[in-house]
Amino acid sequence: MGKTWIIISREYLTHVKNKTFIVMCFLAPVLWAALFIVPPLLAGQPGASREIVVVDASGIPDSLGYAYVFKDTANLKFNYNHVYEELDKVEALYKDSSGVSVLYIPENFMGGGDTAQLHSQGLAVILKSRKEPGFNTLNLLQTILTKEVQKDIMQVNKIDPGVMEHALRKVAVLNEIKGTVGNSTVKAFTGLAFGMIIYMYILMFGVRIMRSVVEEKTTRIVEVIVSSVKPFQLMMGKIIGVTLVGITQFSIWILLSLLIITPVVGAIQDKQTDLTQLTGNSNTGMPVNPGAGKLMNIEITDSTVQTMDTIMSIPWGNLIPAFLFYFIFGYLMYASLFAAIGSAADTDSDTSQFSLPVTIPLIIAIASSGAVLNDPDGTIAKWLSMIPLTSPVVMLMRIPYGGVYVLELFLSMFILVVSFIFFTWIAGRIYRTGILMYGKKISWKELGKWMFYRG
Repeated sequence: MGKTWIIISREYLTHVKNKTFIVMCFLAPVLWAALFIVPPLLAGQPGASREIVVVDASGIPDSLGYAYVFKDTANLKFNYNHVYEELDKVEALYKDSSGVSVLYIPENFMGGGDTAQLHSQGLAVILKSRKEPGFNTLNLLQTILTKEVQKDIMQVNKIDPGVMEHALRKVAVLNEIKGTVGNSTVKAFTGLAFGMIIYMYILMFGVRIMRSVVEEKTTRIVEVIVSSVKPFQLMMGKIIGVTLVGITQFSIWILLSLLIITPVVGAIQDKQTDLTQLTGNSNTGMPVNPGAGKLMNIEITDSTVQTMDTIMSIPWGNLIPAFLFYFIFGYLMYASLFAAIGSAADTDSDTSQFSLPVTIPLIIAIASSGAVLNDPDGTIAKWLSMIPLTSPVVMLMRIPYGGVYVLELFLSMFILVVSFIFFTWIAGRIYRTGILMYGKKISWKELGKWMFYRG
């Protein structure tokens, strides 16, 4: 054990003192923080300013038409100086202006109809631009005109708008489990996040172990090392040492990410809340509707309460210990296999033929996340949470839903521990032979022979 500890210390200190390790410890949290901070900041930007010249033929001569239903927003300004002029003349005036669009409402514009036939039937408006106006602009115009047409149709047919609004309300389906109303999306996101952490950790540091073994084998340093320690001790020392490196780096990442993200996100949310209260929904550019604002605030409050209730209903007492267990044993199992692959190869390029079959189960676990999250108690989810090569990822997706029985969880853990011992034994037998094997292309048949070599 003393020699193994020396190897563990050497592996740990070698990686921790590496400049790349130090840089990534501080760079990764900044990148994670940017992932959370930059999108909200960009979403809050009004975008490039654009002038929309409205030409309305639908209101001549009986009514005002649909021209004056639009209101200026943060980045859109509506020009009503040419509302009833001919389209060709208006287009000629602004033909060289890239920041100007001409919105033409045709004479036979009535709204409705099949989307594919709107233009041919004259049931669509046309936005003429030199440059792409953007999705938000198109969506805003479509939303406003659709509501106006619906309102006119209801007035013509003497339908009370309040009754129609009441009739078109969505029906809420509350997911109640064991007396608690929850949000399945929150549970799915939680399970997927924990599963992805293990997936990324195994790949990142498993490959690091494999490359470390290949490097020592190529430089012949391993010949000196194995003269003092047994190959199995060397393999376990490298695995445990790199495991501790990974835990150290992840701990630093989590701590620094929280320190950076929490205050900045809080400040952004406060700023956006104040801005929304003053100007309405600035992201879409929709005019302020006091009544809708009140309803929106109620929905946000109800959604927030439901989200918090869902978070509290997640069985954290099972999830956190299970995460630590699968995090450690899942990684150690895969790390032993990656170490065996490294011992059987002479170069990094030689590892591809052996590493692919090892990583396929992890890929299957992630690829099956949709089926698992859609039916966490289904047959596929249960089998994948029992198979040791996929259980570290899949079981953590299932636990947040609260449907995993304790005996089922213990059975999965037991199978993982037994598999860890078995795979480590196999990896050790391959490692002790392959670590000193040079200049020979290794096949799967050759690896099978190494498992049964004596001595």
